[in-house]
Amino acid sequence: MKQILLILSILLLMVSCDNDELPQSDVPFALVGKGDSFSNGQSIAQRHLVIKDAKTWNNFKKEMNITSDVAKGFKETNIDFSQYQVIAVIDKTQPNDGHSIDIVEMTENRNTIIVKVEKLKNGNLTKKSSRPYDIVKTAKTDKKVVFEQ
Repeated sequence: MKQILLILSILLLMVSCDNDELPQSDVPFALVGKGDSFSNGQSIAQRHLVIKDAKTWNNFKKEMNITSDVAKGFKETNIDFSQYQVIAVIDKTQPNDGHSIDIVEMTENRNTIIVKVEKLKNGNLTKKSSRPYDIVKTAKTDKKVVFEQ
């Protein structure tokens, strides 16, 4: 009977150690660009992106700059994709100014990077429409990236 309990305990321990749902550690990230200057939905659609190469990054910057030179205000535009990847969140067009979309935390477990996204600012009474975005870089990884909002 003791052997059966020991075997069941070991099996339970092995199963509980395989849980990838719980975040285990923070993932450091650095701001690349943040703002709300996309105009009237003419530039890009709402999306969450993981950019892992220079070609995709350059195409993304061109797309952002269709109506104005948004990328000009970035803290960094030359990303070393051998070491980093870019995480970008772009909100839908909002009817007024003062909105934000924010990457507030990134955590990882064995197989997954979890990007927590919030809207910390909810707008004001101006009639100017806006499209908030937040773009960060983090160490390159092959882990699956999951966005939580």
